[in-house]
Amino acid sequence: MKEKKLKSWEDFERELVSINERTNVLQQQGQLSRMEYPLYRGVSDSEYHLESTLDRIQKGMDFSKYHKIIKIVHKHVATCTGRKFDIDTKVPLGEFDLPAYEFMAYLRHNGFPSPLIDWSKSPYVAAFFAFRDIYSRVKHVSIFVYRGDLMYGDIHLLGPTIATHRTHYLQQSEYTICFRKETKNIYFANHEDIEEPDVLIKYVIPVSEQQKVLRKLDLMNITAYSLFGSKSSLMETLALQEICFEIWDRLLASKNE
Repeated sequence: MKEKKLKSWEDFERELVSINERTNVLQQQGQLSRMEYPLYRGVSDSEYHLESTLDRIQKGMDFSKYHKIIKIVHKHVATCTGRKFDIDTKVPLGEFDLPAYEFMAYLRHNGFPSPLIDWSKSPYVAAFFAFRDIYSRVKHVSIFVYRGDLMYGDIHLLGPTIATHRTHYLQQSEYTICFRKETKNIYFANHEDIEEPDVLIKYVIPVSEQQKVLRKLDLMNITAYSLFGSKSSLMETLALQEICFEIWDRLLASKNE
C-alpha cells in the first residue's frame, strides 16, 4: 500500500483536488470501470491496519463457516427485532457468489464482527471518523483512499443500493470484501496484502489538526448526530459544541495574549 505522510489538513485537501481532477478526466474519457469514484475510510490511529472487524478476531476465516454463523444470528435478530433479511439471494463476484450481503451490512453497522470494510463516498465523513476521538493521545490519524480508477481482482466492491441499517445512508457507505481461494474453499483475506500499490493509498495526518478539522466538519453538519442519529451521538455532538469548542477557544486566546 502506498503511504503518504502529510503535514496538515490543507495538504490532504490539496490531495483531494488532485484525486477529483483525475477522476473527472477519466469519467469524461469513459475509462472508469464499475467503480466511478474514489472511496474513503478514516481511522483514528495511523498505526491501525486496514482490516475488517472480523479480521481483528480471526484472520482468514472460511466463508462457509461465517455464513453458518450469520444464519444463526439472523434467527436471533428476526426474533428480537422483528426484522428479517433475505440471506439466500447472492451477489455475483466473479468466480464467487456472495450471499446475505444486505444482512452482512446490517451486522457491520450494529457491531457484529464482519468481513466487510465500510467506506464513504465523502472524504469529509471519513475525516470525521479519523478525528472524532477527542480523548485520543495518538500523534497521527489516517485516511485510506480506495482509488476509483483502479480495480483489483481480490478486492470486490459491493454496491450502495441495499436495504439495511439507516446509518448506511447517513454515512454514504459502500463496502469492499477481500477473498482468497484455496482448492475448493473460499477464505477472507486482508486488503493490505494486495500487490498493486496504487489501488489503496494511506494518508497520515497529524492529530494536532483535530480542532481545525472538527470545527470545519461541524459547520458542514458532519457530526456524530448527523451520521448516527442516536441519543448517544446527540450527546457526543453537544459535548463537542458546548464544551470542547469553548475550551479550545480559551486555549487559543491564551496563546495569542
